[in-house]
Parts: sequence; structure tokens; C-alpha cells
Amino acid sequence: MKNELKTRIVYAAALLIMCGCAGSPPAEAQAGAQAVPGWVNDLDKAFPSKDWVAVVAQGSSQPQAESAAMNALARAFKTDVASLTQASQRFSQIVNDAAGKKTVSFDESKSFSQDVNTSTNVKGLIGVQVDVYRAPDKTVYVNARMNRRECSARYSGMIRENAAIINRLLADAAAMPEQDTFDVYSRLSFAYAIALITDNFQNILEVLDPSAVNRKPGYGGANAIKTKMLECAARITIGIVMDTEQAADKTQLTRAAGSFFKDLGFRINEQGAGNYVLRANARFEGLAQNVNSCRYFLDAVMENRNKAAVFSFTEDDRKAHPNNASEARRLAVRAVETSLKEGKFAQEFDSWLNSLLD
Repeated sequence: MKNELKTRIVYAAALLIMCGCAGSPPAEAQAGAQAVPGWVNDLDKAFPSKDWVAVVAQGSSQPQAESAAMNALARAFKTDVASLTQASQRFSQIVNDAAGKKTVSFDESKSFSQDVNTSTNVKGLIGVQVDVYRAPDKTVYVNARMNRRECSARYSGMIRENAAIINRLLADAAAMPEQDTFDVYSRLSFAYAIALITDNFQNILEVLDPSAVNRKPGYGGANAIKTKMLECAARITIGIVMDTEQAADKTQLTRAAGSFFKDLGFRINEQGAGNYVLRANARFEGLAQNVNSCRYFLDAVMENRNKAAVFSFTEDDRKAHPNNASEARRLAVRAVETSLKEGKFAQEFDSWLNSLLD
């Protein structure tokens, strides 16, 4: 990845941090200190819909009213909150994984990771302004709003920057001479992670400025990039060679590793042939002490077509059972299976894939 792209990704992270810094702080009116704000009784007069997307909600407490207002505002934008949060976290994880590279500097990644996991993320909406009024009867009213002109400019800028990063990642992936490699897949995967966020930004922009429907980013949307990513994955076959003492364990653990890779879209060959080969050894040692326990050892290495190791992994731990040695062993085998499917092995392999953005 060239210096220009690295700089743009740092800038994108900085822009996305704004998800957690939305708008100005609430200005709560003290009971009896001022008249009822106009927006309580006539929202459109106070904040005309031609200039604002605004909502009012009420509750018995300020947190309850604020939550109701933010939910109402999110509905007004048809914001997929869960999807945006998940996509933001994935973006943050990729940035963090790549940050260990000496040639890459993601200065904002730590702050971004914190912001997407805090309550200050206002339903994924950026630029929200909030006012609070507490009525004499203790009912709390909250007005949440976004200015169409100001927020449109903000979202348009973020979309342009993100689209530039996505296009560069797509170009870098397409320019690679071998299209059946993890290097290509990692770039498409990152482009997809950014596109998921950017598509949501585009949806919000089109509510703020309906004319933006005619100014969609040229990359074709997250689904188009996902198609490219899965097409790349389908060109990559991972052979699995599992070495264990018992045939049943070999079958169980081979299928566990295969399940993990299949979920990423890769093809699997359980006979060990492929563009890449995962060679893994799983050992189990029974120990009889105060309780019956079984220690397990998992060592694995991923080789490329030249038989060079590109990823390695090791893990060991033990599982115990009060009075049944065979049950302790079963629990140890299950722990290795979990590691391969969704645990430590799976997580470290994901991090390694992300680190290829060098």
C-alpha cells in the first residue's frame, strides 16, 4: 500500500471518529427559569423541515427521553444501527491489526475503537444537536435535530474521502499479478468494510439532501465489493493437513478448520491440496492429579504455493473433569475445535489477514 493510501486511511479514521462526537451538548432548561421552548408545541415552526430533520420525544427522566429522541431520529433516517456499529467495529479492528506494521501509521485507530463502543455514538448519526426541557410536572422533553445544509456537507466530504480509499484498494487488488492470493482478498475485505459504513452515510445523506440520490459513489455499493471479495475467495483453495493420534479427532478438527475458512468464502480441500496448505498438529496428554485433566497442544502453519510459511500459530491449555479422564479429554478436543472455528486460532488468522495491508 502506497503512502498516499496510508495517509487517506488515517484521515478516514479521523473522520469516522466523528461518529462518537455528535453535535453540541444538551442545554437543559431549568424548571421555572424560562418559558416552554417553541419546539415542544410546534416543532416545524421552530425547526422547519426544509432546513432540518428534527424530532421531539418525552419521558419521565432525561436518559429515557434522550434515548427515545435518538431512536426516533434514527428511524427518520432509516439507519441500520446494528449494521453500522458492526461495520465500524470491523473497520477499527482492521486498522488496529495493520497498525503493527512499521510502514503503516494509523494514528486515530485507538480513539476510533473507543468511540464506536461508547454510548456517545448517537445511533451512528453525525452532527446531531440536542436540547432538553424539563416541564414543571417533571416530564422531560428532548429535541434532537440535524441541519440539512451543514450535515449534508459533512457527510458528502466523508463519502468522497472513503470512496477514494475504496477505489484505491480496488485498484491495488486488481493490479496484482496473481488474483488467487490472500493479499488480494485482504484489500477487497477492507474495501468492503469501509463500503458498509459509507453506504450507510449515503443513505443518511439522501434523507438530508434528496438530490444526492443522483450522486452515488462510483464503486457500486458494498454488495458489489462483497461479490468481488467472494469471487477472489472462491479462487483460493486451502488444503488442510491435520495430524492427530485418533482418527475421530482428525475428522472433527479438520471439519472445524474447514468451517472457519468456508465462512470466509474460501474453498477447502481436506486431502491437503490447494493454493495454500494449513498444516496443523493437535496433541492431547492426560494428567491424573487432584482431578482428571487433559492438556492440549495446537500448532499450525499456513504455507503458500512455494511451501513458505506465511502464518503460524501455537496454543496450549488444559481442561479438567472431577472424576472422568475421558470427559476431560473430550473437553480438550472441544477446546481445540472452538479455537479453530471461532476462538484464538480464528481470531489470530483474521488479524494476520488484516496485517497484509502493507
